[in-house]
Amino acid sequence: MPTVMICGPYPAPLGGVSIHIQRLGILLEGQGVSVVYCDESKERKDSIYNIRNLNILSYIKLLSRSDIIHIHSSVDTLRLFHILASKILFKKTIVTVHSWRKKGYQNKLWSRILSFFCHKIVFVSAETALLLDVTPSKKIVFPAFIPPPPSPSELPKAITNFINHNKLNDKKIVVSNAFRIVEFNDEDLYGFDLCLQAFSDPKIADKASLVFIVSDTSVNQKKIENYIEHIHKNKLEQNILFYLGAIDFFTLLTMSDVSIRATNTDGDALSVRESIFLKVPCIASDCVGRPPGTTLFKSRSPDDLIQKLAHCFEHSSNLTHDSQCAIHIEEFYQKLYE
Repeated sequence: MPTVMICGPYPAPLGGVSIHIQRLGILLEGQGVSVVYCDESKERKDSIYNIRNLNILSYIKLLSRSDIIHIHSSVDTLRLFHILASKILFKKTIVTVHSWRKKGYQNKLWSRILSFFCHKIVFVSAETALLLDVTPSKKIVFPAFIPPPPSPSELPKAITNFINHNKLNDKKIVVSNAFRIVEFNDEDLYGFDLCLQAFSDPKIADKASLVFIVSDTSVNQKKIENYIEHIHKNKLEQNILFYLGAIDFFTLLTMSDVSIRATNTDGDALSVRESIFLKVPCIASDCVGRPPGTTLFKSRSPDDLIQKLAHCFEHSSNLTHDSQCAIHIEEFYQKLYE
């Protein structure tokens, strides 16, 4: 069996890419593959090498004893560094592109770099794959979703108490999340402002309550404070839980009736895949293509979000669980590392 070096952010903090990397490692180890990590996150872990420590000797040792280098970096400098180092040591190199927001000459440059240096380039969606003109024989499109191992985590009491209280009042539980509170095109990327508007509307607030998770609160703290103040000022605490801190969102989904993905740009969102996997209806913006089974609303339209939520509350879901999902994923990665 090969040794695979996975490069990218490893939890914590919890985000779509870091969770994918963690689950991929567990999946590969279950198949007998030896896995080592090159963590890129700002939080250092005692047992995992972190490239931000700038210990190049340890990096070279990890690289030299690996057969395959699988790069998930979203930081251009780190992605290029891994690619060049792998090429120098004659390693099989795979890059997974989880999202792409560059344009113009940068797309042309990265298309050439990936095509020349990499053995395979995995895109998590067909839309993302269209953004880069890589060698067709090296291009693969496959979703990033990997089901978690069957070991649900315990949720914080603040969340479970909020959910239990609202369920006792016959309210549906709607959930959404953001890695960080950040902007894209001068708008809230994850759309919490849209969720606030929706759950301030009596048509929604009378029937459902919202749990919104922000995993990383290290940036845009002023805007976070403004959101908290808005919730308090408008007396929405009983109906909206704005929770700050990383949790297991998959576990939260198991306690939910509906999920929302209100982003104004996106890749192949993990939370959407998880929601559909659990047969929890998911309402997501149409900023990108979404998996079958997703209910779409017009991106950045609070009115359309409210309409789709109201419709969802009145009509039961007909989502079906794909029992072959895990098998397909295992087979894909076995073939990818051949």
